[in-house]
Amino acid sequence: MTVSDVRTIARGVCVVSFGVFLGTNATDAIAQQASPSIRQQAHEPGGFERIVVSTYDPLQLSSLVARADLIVEASTAGGRSHLNTAETDIFTDYAFTVHAVINNNTRRPDFRAGNAITVRRDSGVVVVDGRTAVSHENGFPPFNANEHYILFLTEQPRDEAYSVFGGPQGAFKAGESITTLAVPLDDGADPPHPISRAAFLGEVRALLHFSEK
Repeated sequence: MTVSDVRTIARGVCVVSFGVFLGTNATDAIAQQASPSIRQQAHEPGGFERIVVSTYDPLQLSSLVARADLIVEASTAGGRSHLNTAETDIFTDYAFTVHAVINNNTRRPDFRAGNAITVRRDSGVVVVDGRTAVSHENGFPPFNANEHYILFLTEQPRDEAYSVFGGPQGAFKAGESITTLAVPLDDGADPPHPISRAAFLGEVRALLHFSEK
């Protein structure tokens, strides 16, 4: 993945969510806004599965840097999935430990390495009344336990959590090389190649320095 590959990660313009009863035909797919609660749908034959199909306008790395409230390198031990109060959505809260703060535009000026943050994702697996309900984010795989990520985050003050800015475009696996977490949605598209850690962080720091002028 070259720096230019990093700058443009995904395509598209909209977000669509739909529920599917497993084992039924395509005519049984129903729009989320017309659906009963997940608890009710989980009792249908075959269980419940929702695919959140997210496609995005391409985001430049400069946009990620300029618009994220917080840029960190962090790792998580895992996530905890739950229904929202209305039982219409499944969320997973990942508890991350911050290893490095790359940029901080939050309301916490004392934010530093070693702090814990919660990153909320619109997906997960829950068991409701003994039945499994699943929600996936298409093109955005779950975070792996104990793997390092560079995350471009936005605050959700009401929920005391963060979300990933730009969906999968704002999350990168971070080791000796940096790889976008975004899975290409176009058939036959090759995944972006990794970029060296030094080149990626150098680009981010250069963009931060430029934005401060």
